Amino acid sequence: MPVKGCGVDAIEIARIARAIKRPGFQGRVFTEYERDYLSSRPVQSWAARFAAKEAVMKSLGRGWLQGVSFAEIEIRADEWGRPSVTLVGGAREVARQQGVTRFVVSLTHTKELAIAYVIALGEEEHAGSDW
Repeated sequence: MPVKGCGVDAIEIARIARAIKRPGFQGRVFTEYERDYLSSRPVQSWAARFAAKEAVMKSLGRGWLQGVSFAEIEIRADEWGRPSVTLVGGAREVARQQGVTRFVVSLTHTKELAIAYVIALGEEEHAGSDW
């Protein structure tokens, strides 16, 4: 599967700790699944998922001002805690238009910083190259 894009983001955990206390922030940024999943987890987990959403936007070459909203990107975890990406709405349409069919995501954090790296994968293109 060829790489269609990649994105990386780093966020200060203290910034997210303040933000999740503000009215409306959690509902604008995190899906119901994420809020439920994160409700019993430390702020580092909230920050890592925020960074993952930003990294997904970067991997698509679009941000929240260009048709992709935070709430359209959901970061899930499988039974081993491995993160995955689910898209809905405008984010899903942007990915479809770009031929993106799946994402690989990695999350990490320290006491001060959360980092996410995302690779957007898709179908093989057979028409010439860009270079």
